[in-house]
Amino acid sequence: MMKKLISFCCILTLAIAGSNALGAWTEVGDAGDLPGTAQAVVGSGPLDAIFGVMNDPDVDMYQIYIYDPVGFSAYAIGFDPQLFLFDQAGMGVYANDDGGISGLNAFLPAGNTYSPTTPGIYYLAVSEYDLDAYSASGLIFPSSPFGQVFGPTGLGGGNPISSWSGGTWGYGGEYTIELTGASYIPAPGAILLGSIGLGLVNWLRRRKTL
Repeated sequence: MMKKLISFCCILTLAIAGSNALGAWTEVGDAGDLPGTAQAVVGSGPLDAIFGVMNDPDVDMYQIYIYDPVGFSAYAIGFDPQLFLFDQAGMGVYANDDGGISGLNAFLPAGNTYSPTTPGIYYLAVSEYDLDAYSASGLIFPSSPFGQVFGPTGLGGGNPISSWSGGTWGYGGEYTIELTGASYIPAPGAILLGSIGLGLVNWLRRRKTL
């Protein structure tokens, strides 16, 4: 019985450590558009890309972990996307439309004036043009000129996101968000189970040496 338990814990620990080894997340169903309904990107290890599908109209928001604020970047490829980053409280961090190499892609660069400054949980949102983020007091990020990276300097920038508004232009389809400095959010209990497994193995090793 003990051998079976040890084997199970070892397999579980390895599975947790090796899950999502390729660093890519594919949207499950339709990700929500606000922090309360955002899709948590659960797993382990670095998060290099997110794959999803945009409907019309649509906004997809993902809960991610940023472990390297200085090196964090996000690049959205596909239809005509916009990118937005919010902190754990739903406050705007920075946003971009048409800042990518092609002119229509969106880019949140590393080392920007408005880049995140502390590690932690953040919300990354992608919308079709021109669905913009609003708080109870108004537009969070300025919407022009195109190509510029904006901080939360709009009239609504002092409050958390509460809605999206704006015209839609029939865009949609598949998209990819390439990431640096981000990682998966550990599944609830995953760290505990992994620790139990490693702890049991270490305990048995100590017994053998006594």
